[in-house]
Amino acid sequence: MFEPVRLVLSLLPLGLSLLLVTWLVARLRSAVERERELARLDQLTGVPNVRAFYERAAVEIERARRYQHPFTVAFIDLDEFKLVNDRLGHSAGDAVLRTVARSISAVMRASDVVARVGGDEFVVLLPETGTAPARLAIEKLRQAVSGIVPAHGWRLSASIGVATYLVAPESVDVLVGTADQLMYTAKRSGKNTVSHETQNEAAVIR
Repeated sequence: MFEPVRLVLSLLPLGLSLLLVTWLVARLRSAVERERELARLDQLTGVPNVRAFYERAAVEIERARRYQHPFTVAFIDLDEFKLVNDRLGHSAGDAVLRTVARSISAVMRASDVVARVGGDEFVVLLPETGTAPARLAIEKLRQAVSGIVPAHGWRLSASIGVATYLVAPESVDVLVGTADQLMYTAKRSGKNTVSHETQNEAAVIR
């Protein structure tokens, strides 16, 4: 304990000393929890970072395995984002990323997880979400991103890979890797589009 605090406690009646110690411990715990929370957030956008996403995704995989719930993950890559930085500057690029994070979060459910996992890459985890509702949700997401205007006459867009799992995958890496590959399929298809596949259908039929 810091010496000044020890001195103050020694001068107070026992009851007040105990109250002060209780208050100090509560403040310390609150500060520690706050630090832990901040360590799981992307400092630029305020949404969960890749570490937090992996932790939550691992939990959802286990839940899906236990309760046989479907779930969906979307991998989002902003199209031509480098041009935003090149033409408008990095400050403008950072502002666009913050807007993207807010726009995506606004159209997703409270139970969904929106995370930034790279420079202009985001992932969204949709627990207990099958193919049809996932399509509707991701189309809202695509439209939300397309509604962002970084500069006059210039609209943002995103290529989105979506994997719906009817049976839980082996790991988070498999989950993210599948959605990532589908994102590249969307980008090769002309950008501003969605490539969506449902995994494990044969396993479910059997």
